Formats: sequence, structure tokens, C-alpha cells
Amino acid sequence: MRWLIWVVFSLGMLLWTMTVLIGTKVLGWIAGLSSQGHDASAVAQAVQSFPWPAWLALWVDPAWLEQLAQAVAHSWAWLTTILPVFTTLVGWLVPIVWFVWGLVSLAMLALAVLLHVLAGRAQGQWSVVAASVRRPHGG
Repeated sequence: MRWLIWVVFSLGMLLWTMTVLIGTKVLGWIAGLSSQGHDASAVAQAVQSFPWPAWLALWVDPAWLEQLAQAVAHSWAWLTTILPVFTTLVGWLVPIVWFVWGLVSLAMLALAVLLHVLAGRAQGQWSVVAASVRRPHGG
């Protein structure tokens, strides 16, 4: 039982880390665009020429990626007009995201350790029950 806890923890950490890594790469790309002072049309052009990984086309419809690129371009236009501090804010988002990653990772580790301890206690109780069942009764 304990090995299952750590396998699930490892897979969860892998998935969580990959999600945060991809998110920070996207935020870094957006920060690069914003620091260069690109307007909405330049961002739309950059998004259209974004090099999507080849393996992604196997899992996601390319038409959906096209719609995603258009949504990002429209969102960028909205953000640059509505929220002018976005260009400075995006520089802080990457460290904040990694800080949140650390907090969530510690919480996941604490949960895995707690489950490990509880599984050990439960296994100890079951061994006492099993020993009492195997012992001959009466004499």
C-alpha cells in the first residue's frame, strides 16, 4: 500500500511540475513580447507564427490551436488597453507561479507522508488481527 502512495505522489508531482513549467514558459514568452512593446497586431502575428510542437498536432486539432491563437491575440489587445500595468505585472508572475508550485508541492509531500504513516499504522493493526485469527483457540 505504501508503494502506491509514493507512485501516486510521484505521478502527481510530475504532472504538476510539467503544468507549471509549460505555464512559466508561456508567461516568459508573453513577458518577452510585452517588454518589446508589441501592440495587438504584432502579438497576433507572433501568435500565428508560434512554433507548435509536432506531437501536439497528434493530440489537439490544429483548427483549435488556430482559434486559441486568435483568442490570445484578442485577449492581448484587451489587456493592453484595459490593464496598462500588465507589462510590469507579467515579470512578477513567473516567480509567483514557482512560489505557488513550491507551496503546493510541500502540501502534496505532507499529504503523502501522512498517508504513509497512516498506512503503516493500519498495516500494524491488521497484522495483530491476522495473528489472533491464526492462533488456535481453546485447548
